[in-house]
Amino acid sequence: MNEGMIGMTSSNRKPMLATSQLIKTMKSKGIVFNKVSTTKARQILEHDNYYFELSLYADNFPKIKGQYQNLDFAYLVDVSSLDFHLREYLMQLCLDIEHRIKVKLMALIANDPREDGYSIVQDFGRQNKFEYGKTMDHLKKSQYLQDLFQPRSDQVSIWLFFEGTTFGTLVLFVDFYTKRTSSKVTRQIHNYLQYAKNIRNACAHNNPILVNLFSDKTFLRKPAAPIRTAARTLGISSQYLHDWKINDLVSLFYLHKLLRSQPLDAHRRQTGDYLIERFNKHRDWYSDNVNMNTFKQILTVLIDYINNH
Repeated sequence: MNEGMIGMTSSNRKPMLATSQLIKTMKSKGIVFNKVSTTKARQILEHDNYYFELSLYADNFPKIKGQYQNLDFAYLVDVSSLDFHLREYLMQLCLDIEHRIKVKLMALIANDPREDGYSIVQDFGRQNKFEYGKTMDHLKKSQYLQDLFQPRSDQVSIWLFFEGTTFGTLVLFVDFYTKRTSSKVTRQIHNYLQYAKNIRNACAHNNPILVNLFSDKTFLRKPAAPIRTAARTLGISSQYLHDWKINDLVSLFYLHKLLRSQPLDAHRRQTGDYLIERFNKHRDWYSDNVNMNTFKQILTVLIDYINNH
């Protein structure tokens, strides 16, 4: 039998289990199925959520001698749903930020008599060959950008270059431009963007956010001074900045407000309000869960700030 087949394991590999076995495993760890039957749980595991993801959320709940305390399978499914809505909302904010940074950079470059809109792209490429190459490759191969790129492939303008940049390349460009011009505007943006990008990456790759909340695994020894200042402005205690997710969220929300010149549009406000309502839908399930409640309180402050300022 092939060693990679189910049932053949080594000391550093966990066996792949069938759905019924996964349910038995959860029961053996103290997870109960009172609000969701095992039949329904099986359907969920086979059609909506996979076990590994749900098991990550279990770390938010207390455990005594290997047994989870007061943890129903329904709670894990609910936290997974909360995480989905959270990532969806945060991704919207990230897209807002990305667009506004490009607009800000274009205004700075276009109004700088030393720039022609082309040499800056070449200079960036010389310092960041890999990211530049990825952007050029994307512009060449994209079905949506080919017509824009082909006639100008010998000389790429900054406005075309921005159409093909990834978020990561944009972060590098902000740093490059700050060093090139000593711009106070982009330096301030970079102070927060370098942390906000972590949230964007998690959302873009559907990585769970509501895991390891306020744990030693996410401890940040010394938050940066600009983030501490932002936290005071937002009304978040600096003690929470030692959790790197809170550090990154504060950076994201503060940067979103920093880049905004108009009041938040109605759709963004409604989405934020709905998210808080969704977190409160089953608040009785988490009444004794300090970490979940603390995260919800911080998120509420952050959303209230950008909704009302």
